[in-house]
Amino acid sequence: MVSVTLLKSTRVPPGAYARRDFEQLAAYALHAEKVRGSVELALDITGHKRIQQLNRRYRGVDRTTDVISFRNAPSPALEGDIAINVQQAALQAKKMRHPLKREMRLLLIHGILHLLGYTDYEPVPRRRMFKRQNAILRNWEAKQL
Repeated sequence: MVSVTLLKSTRVPPGAYARRDFEQLAAYALHAEKVRGSVELALDITGHKRIQQLNRRYRGVDRTTDVISFRNAPSPALEGDIAINVQQAALQAKKMRHPLKREMRLLLIHGILHLLGYTDYEPVPRRRMFKRQNAILRNWEAKQL
């Protein structure tokens, strides 16, 4: 079972996400990664200032980012927090020429993959992570048609 607690610490444009959509996508991504058992996620839709504070406090990096994840329990339990910067997501969606809702979905999957141990700090693991997140989203979107 996947439990998603949704928080909003900034103004979110209409249509940027839907709670049910995020819950279903999180469950799908976790299933695709063969995660079994109970999962608890806290998801904060936030902005530049708050995510920069989180990045500085917990990672020592004093800049904004698009998504940041924190695992709260050791394996095999999966409890974690994911913060998505909706302002950065809007910029990235515009650059990629796709809807904000799609970018928010990508960032949710990206955050989940970080909780599962994927990294994007080096080129090879980054390519692997992006390939996986894109495949999960494409497959999920195909099932929604």
